[in-house]
Amino acid sequence: MLSKLALKNVKRSFKDYVIYLITVTLAFSLMLAFNFIATSKDVINLSDTMKNFECTMYIVNTFIILSICFLINYTTKFMFSKRSREFGTYMILGLKKKQITRMFTLENIILGLISLVVAMPLGYFFSILLSAIIMNFFELPHLVKITLNIKSILILILYFAIIYFIVLFLSRRRIKKMKIKDLLYFYKQNEKPIAKKKIKNVTFILSLIIGICALVFFDKEFRGYGHEPSMVVIFTSIFLILISIYGISITLSDFLLSFILRHKKVKYKGNNLFIVRNFYSKVKSMSFTIGTLSFLITITLIALNISSFFKGMFDYQIDTIATYDIAIEDEREKFSAYLDAITKEYTISDKLIYDTYINDNKSITKIINYDGWRKNEQVIKLSDYNKLLRLKKSPIINLKDNEYILHVAREYKDKLKEVKSLDSITLSNGIELKKRDFIEQGYSFSWGYGYGYLVVVPDSAVEGLAVGDSHLIVDTLEDTTESFAKNLTKIASPDMCRENEDGYTVCYSSANVIVRGKEEASNKGFITISSFVCFYVALIFVAIVGTIISIELLSESTKYKYRYQVLSKLGLRDGELYKTVFKQLSVFFIFPIIYPIIVSIFSITSMNKLFKITLTSDYQYLQFFWFNLVIFVVFYLIYFVATYFGFKKNISE
Repeated sequence: MLSKLALKNVKRSFKDYVIYLITVTLAFSLMLAFNFIATSKDVINLSDTMKNFECTMYIVNTFIILSICFLINYTTKFMFSKRSREFGTYMILGLKKKQITRMFTLENIILGLISLVVAMPLGYFFSILLSAIIMNFFELPHLVKITLNIKSILILILYFAIIYFIVLFLSRRRIKKMKIKDLLYFYKQNEKPIAKKKIKNVTFILSLIIGICALVFFDKEFRGYGHEPSMVVIFTSIFLILISIYGISITLSDFLLSFILRHKKVKYKGNNLFIVRNFYSKVKSMSFTIGTLSFLITITLIALNISSFFKGMFDYQIDTIATYDIAIEDEREKFSAYLDAITKEYTISDKLIYDTYINDNKSITKIINYDGWRKNEQVIKLSDYNKLLRLKKSPIINLKDNEYILHVAREYKDKLKEVKSLDSITLSNGIELKKRDFIEQGYSFSWGYGYGYLVVVPDSAVEGLAVGDSHLIVDTLEDTTESFAKNLTKIASPDMCRENEDGYTVCYSSANVIVRGKEEASNKGFITISSFVCFYVALIFVAIVGTIISIELLSESTKYKYRYQVLSKLGLRDGELYKTVFKQLSVFFIFPIIYPIIVSIFSITSMNKLFKITLTSDYQYLQFFWFNLVIFVVFYLIYFVATYFGFKKNISE
């Protein structure tokens, strides 16, 4: 009998909570898809970095499991509160509490199993889409093979068991504590709001002050290149922001209501009073939940922004670190061995061998407080510099005999650009030169490995300067690979060896070998992992937030039905009625995202101080912010539209 009753209730729940079931199915399918991708041998073998993908996904899935537990537990508790009178009636009719608990547990397991079964083929479909994205990203001529491995499926089943064990344990515990009276009146219980208005006002002001202070502390830790942020201050600021989010979410609705009630023009304009009263009564009953949703939205926006930072950073690094297919710094005598190894694998389209020179005066090094292992300044002849520019397909430059150009990496541009003492410099050979130009665009790491800047001088100005380093630049017709880079690096013999703390001999080489294929594989691997993880987390969190808001509003539609019927009898036409519904739902959906957007724009502005030296522009982060905000809004709107049409249908029936 209980089984039949449970199945009947499942059919009813399926109709009422279809958005919840879609979200849980989506979450399980994404977990399975990422498990397929992370355990695919083809994906792992794309680069050495991708070998960390599987471990990363296990760590991320730990947080995803907790998030899904929150969603399912919230929905289960919500379903229980709506049916508490039904369960109380069952007890009055003679059903034991154990039987009711088993029935409710069975219902949720059946709903969960439906989601799990549907998620398996859907997850495999998503994994194929993800593999196509990876194939396009790594520019592969063939599709990455994704197999239906039993390991990934078993891991998903394990995740499912953990989630439902935790949720059903909490649910059974909740039911066991209740008596018939508790069950009959449980549906009327709401979250306990802060009772007194004065306490709410003080809480709002304190929360706002805490949030401002936290953002200021967070901002001060990001002071630009060369300043390492204190993780203690960073995590303290994040904790304070969390407190601020909950405090403002709990009390902001009171301020909005007070503002509207005090301003008659706003209060009596159209149907504002009706909308605000409905909004206030709903937010008041679930203020702590709104705080949790705002926190999840904040994490979503920050995760998307961090993903964009990494993408922009590594795109820029490819152009600066690996401008050419192969760049080698070593002794000239070894270049023939390098060229022999290269010609065996690739067709050389162009090459350049050149020297850089040492300026012992260190006039620039003193200004930037350079403390790296390079102790001298690097000087390059104009003719060699122009050859490097030609290989980059960049326009060449001209210099007079008494001029020089300072070409720096972005991290030094702010320190050196306005320094008056660099208007003229004297080289160690006694030649004095005037600064003609200051360039920071297009700097190549392979030009000045370990320096961060180049002093470009006329060819005649290097006479008498000691040769510092010798460089070999090679461009190939074919794309270089990560495996070739390992073979090429073996040619660079170690210059120094020492014994480490464990008694092992470790050798180092002053030579430097940069292969574009290796840098691209490493960067693409890291970008793939970070981007996939951030979008994975963001999508799950948006789905959780949208589902909870949708369930709350749709479940209340029966209560609002009477109110809208009253408005209709008072003369409100259907078009105006639906417009009121649209406004009411819009206010409720917008409310949890206001403060997270403010927090995310301030946090990304602070982080930009650290990331901007690795981006193409100081203001590129604004493009990231608006792009990610649009992505978030698009997914969020899907839940809003579904809720709107569901709500409209419920009040029309």
